[in-house]
Amino acid sequence: MNKYNKLLIIILLTYILIPICIFFVEELYYYKFYILTIVGIVLYLITRCFKIPLKELGITTNNLVRSIKRNSIIIIVFIILVVVAKLLRVGNYIASESMGFYLFYIFLSCPIQEFLYRGVFGYFEKHMKSNIWFILSSLCYSFVHLIYRDYLVLIITFVMGIIWYSLYRKDYNLGGVCLSHIILGILTISLGIIN
Repeated sequence: MNKYNKLLIIILLTYILIPICIFFVEELYYYKFYILTIVGIVLYLITRCFKIPLKELGITTNNLVRSIKRNSIIIIVFIILVVVAKLLRVGNYIASESMGFYLFYIFLSCPIQEFLYRGVFGYFEKHMKSNIWFILSSLCYSFVHLIYRDYLVLIITFVMGIIWYSLYRKDYNLGGVCLSHIILGILTISLGIIN
């Protein structure tokens, strides 16, 4: 078994088993961001053990400005959609997150999610030529949101996974999609659309 297949098996098992554990063990739900972040860090360290260059995982300054510009339109659309959703009273959660949580979300959680769902799958796509990675990335990204027990969240995250992966593929730089993810996440959490 080559290194790509070994890494793929480790990652896919993790992507499936961790959300299922959080879904079925209610006590884990309250620590979801921390659990998923720790898992993301472990998977990052595993990619380092496999000696995968950071550039191949989208962690690079190459095309950074282009990546941010490419994502700027969708960021504006997000802001408009989230504000409209709030005006229409979509979501019924009361935001109670601290400033520490938002700093954690901005500097750890979103970058790790983008690394896992765009960077890692982009790496597989480059080395195991197939269009399956585009769909598999979006399915895995949506699946982790199973923990919210909300079908609308699953649909939205699948669509967002497709959009972000499409944008990532153009530059293979995580900067723009990460910024886009941060803005959408902060808006939906702080406005009570997602808990």
